[in-house]
Amino acid sequence: MTAQVSMEQVRADLGTLSRARVFFGHQSVGYNVVDGIRMLAAEAGIPLRIEEVTAQGAIPTGPGLFHARVGENLDPDGKLASFAGALGGPGEARYDLALLKFCYVDLDEDSKERVPSRLFAHYAGGMQKIEAAHPGVTLLYTTMPLVAEPPGRKTRLQRLLGMSAATDAANIRRNDYNRLIRERYAGRRLLDVARIEATRPDGSIAGFRKSGREIEMLVPEYTSDGGHLNDLGQEQVAAAFLHRIAEALRARPTG
Repeated sequence: MTAQVSMEQVRADLGTLSRARVFFGHQSVGYNVVDGIRMLAAEAGIPLRIEEVTAQGAIPTGPGLFHARVGENLDPDGKLASFAGALGGPGEARYDLALLKFCYVDLDEDSKERVPSRLFAHYAGGMQKIEAAHPGVTLLYTTMPLVAEPPGRKTRLQRLLGMSAATDAANIRRNDYNRLIRERYAGRRLLDVARIEATRPDGSIAGFRKSGREIEMLVPEYTSDGGHLNDLGQEQVAAAFLHRIAEALRARPTG
């Protein structure tokens, strides 16, 4: 465990989560986050029920962190529809808190929606309908994950020459989308996945400059393939992820 992760805070957050019902809709990077939470729970000695379910399957009883694959990558609208279905019919409160995380590929060239502003409009509209249908469920709004720049000499040379790396264009789209999410949901239960992924253990931000802008990217030390999280990435991201969920649960009305 790195010094930057407070086990005292992790234990408090796990205690909060262990008494609630949370649903997390995701794809592959979501498994990395869940694995990180499982690792933190084991190290903290705090029992936490973590159970994978199907988005349209039977509803588990009792508290726990329930997670499922929702929709398909490259089809953000399908993910929104699957997430809405997992929460049930209007007025149902199957869970205390629920969140949907898009994948970094959902703004790639092959995605059904490649324009950040249009994807944001789809997300905001879909989540507004879901919130109206489930007033008893606390929703967390999320930014989109990032990817790291390619490692090695070629990327360092490109940066020195002011050239773009292969991953820059898609990361710029993700940053444009995330800016819109932050503007819309600032102070409204935002879980900033991208900022968490871009923050090194010392608090500095990984990124590059383009046209006078600072563009965030996944911390290279957090990944072995450029997009998914390694052990260090799982630990760092899961701790921050867990803390934001616990904060939102503590803020729920009592009674």
